[in-house]
Amino acid sequence: MSARGSSFRSSDPPVSYNFKVSLAPGGLASAAFLGVSALAGLPSDAAFTQISGLGVEMEYDTIRGGGYNDTVYHLPKGVKRSGLTLKRGLAPYSSPLMQWCLKTGSGYLFPAPMTMIVMLLDKNPNNPPVMIWMIYNAIPVKWQIEELNATKSDIVFESIEIVFSNMDVVGTSF
Repeated sequence: MSARGSSFRSSDPPVSYNFKVSLAPGGLASAAFLGVSALAGLPSDAAFTQISGLGVEMEYDTIRGGGYNDTVYHLPKGVKRSGLTLKRGLAPYSSPLMQWCLKTGSGYLFPAPMTMIVMLLDKNPNNPPVMIWMIYNAIPVKWQIEELNATKSDIVFESIEIVFSNMDVVGTSF
């Protein structure tokens, strides 16, 4: 079989610049029953320029085998999740995500945990999302804007840090 006539993958690898973030309407209960097409149709809050922290890490203990100096066992302890960091140009005050974050800093209102949906979109807007992460029991723990500086003409960026209890990958198209 010639390399010219065959293809090992049906599409190019996904691009990291095409994604959107949504808050699930009604929280965790409704998000669990939404299908991939319904998730893709959710309105996004605003265009984020960067998301970091999507991932998990297994914590483990290292135990040496008794009497065997060349044997090491790795015993799993549990899953460790880092927080998500989202960055974007400063959103309008009316943004649902902005309102949710500002409730955290108000001191007298504790925001309800939400289900956040991060969708990695295909380059072709007619295709379904490439991958969807469901972020459960998300709570904003930090909101801040970058430095305001009268000597620069930069866009004001905000950074939102979110912690969560669990994360699932809902669907992929590649």
